[in-house]
Amino acid sequence: MLPRIKFSTSIAVCLLALSGAVTLCAQPREVTDNNQVWFGYMTSTRINANYSIWNDFHYVPEGFLVLRTGLTRHYKHTAITAGYGHLWLPLSQANPVLKRNEQRPWAQVQFNLPISERYSLLQRVRYDGRFRQHVKDGELTNDYSFTNRLRFFMSVKRTLGYTEGKKTIPYVTISDEVLLNFGKDITWNTFDQNRISLMLGIQRGNIQVQSGYMNRFVQTGSAHFNQNHMFVVWVFHKFKLETGKARVQRQEIMHN
Repeated sequence: MLPRIKFSTSIAVCLLALSGAVTLCAQPREVTDNNQVWFGYMTSTRINANYSIWNDFHYVPEGFLVLRTGLTRHYKHTAITAGYGHLWLPLSQANPVLKRNEQRPWAQVQFNLPISERYSLLQRVRYDGRFRQHVKDGELTNDYSFTNRLRFFMSVKRTLGYTEGKKTIPYVTISDEVLLNFGKDITWNTFDQNRISLMLGIQRGNIQVQSGYMNRFVQTGSAHFNQNHMFVVWVFHKFKLETGKARVQRQEIMHN
C-alpha cells in the first residue's frame, strides 16, 4: 500500500506544478527580481527507536526569520511530524524590517524511498496553519488573520563518486516545492509560491552541509510576483539521546 501512496503523491505534485505553471503563464503579470541569501540550521535528536525531536532555524535577510520545533514518529520509510513555529516577517514590500509576527502550528508526513545504491527520493506533504499579525498604516496591530497552506515537496538525491567505506560522502540534489493557500479568505492567491533548487552537499558522520541555488517564485499581489534568486547554505545535524546524555548519532545519512 505504501508504494502506491508514494506514487500517487508523485503524480499529485507533478500535476499541481504543471497546472500552476499553466495558470501563471496565462495571466498578465509583473515580476520583480531579487537576489537573496538563505541560511538554515536543522537538528534532529533521536529519543528512542520510534521518536525524535525536530528543531530548525532559517534566516533570509529582508525575507523571514523562522524558529520551528516538532515531535516526529518514525516508521520504516515514513515519518510523521507535528509542531509549532514562530516567524518574523517584513512589515511590507516597502519596509522589509522583520517585525511582523506569525504563529504557525504545522504537521507533515514524509516518505523516504531508496531507489538504488546512488539515488534516493524524498516526498513530503506539509500543512501550515498561519496566524499572521495585521499591519495598518505601516504599524503593527494586535489583530491576526488566519489562512491554511499545503506544501508539496519532492527531491531526488544522488551520491557522487565511490562512497563505500568513506567517511565523507558528496552528493547532488534537485528539488521542487509547490505551496498552495486555501480557506474562506483566499481569493486571488491560491498559488502562494514555488521553490525549485539545485544543490551540492557533503555528508560526514552526523553532519550534513548543503549549498546551492534556489529560485523562489512568490505571488505578492493579484498580478504581481517576486522572483527571488537565492544562494542557500543549510546545515543538518543529527543527535541521539542515550542514558540522559546527548550523543552524536553515527548511523543513516540524513536526506532533506
